[in-house]
Amino acid sequence: MSDCCYLVGNFFADTPFNFSDCFISVNNTVNSEISDNGCDDLSVGARIGTLNISGFAGTDIYRGCPARAGAQVLWMRKFRCDIEKTHFIFLGPGRSFMQEAASDYVRLIKEVDETSNTIVASSQSGPSSLFTVGKQYEGLGMVYSRGPIAFDSSSESGCTLSNMGVGDGDYYLQNFNIELVPGAVPVASYTFAYNA
Repeated sequence: MSDCCYLVGNFFADTPFNFSDCFISVNNTVNSEISDNGCDDLSVGARIGTLNISGFAGTDIYRGCPARAGAQVLWMRKFRCDIEKTHFIFLGPGRSFMQEAASDYVRLIKEVDETSNTIVASSQSGPSSLFTVGKQYEGLGMVYSRGPIAFDSSSESGCTLSNMGVGDGDYYLQNFNIELVPGAVPVASYTFAYNA
């Protein structure tokens, strides 16, 4: 086997990363700000990484109605060229939503008074597949207390994660989604930004 390819079953043993074994998907990308100022060399500014992680929200099979929930967190980014580092400045909780059946997993911090009816339907499993209609609540901010990573988007510390071996410094939560599918263990997905 080459130096760049490993068996996924050995992920936690064969890599230098500090990810726990509760994650089922991990990937990252790095994007640099590059400008051509007309000189011979290109100017390279901030290098920001994106880390996408998915994991089980526990060990129990979900038995309720299909549901989703999600949240975003607002950050301002300021690049300091003297130390070549981007500072992430917490601006507060962003838009969040949850469908009625997700209330055992998430709580919206501030909720608007109106709800919307949503539908979840797919015929991929055949014409006898079930569909659901339910209420969706919207607001600002979210508290999520299940696995693999609990967070509270009302404060910077509540949505900042210590480095797990990718990039430099902490990870800053950008987006979160959880999918609740009857007959399966719910899966939580996170997107973090970091200094690369």
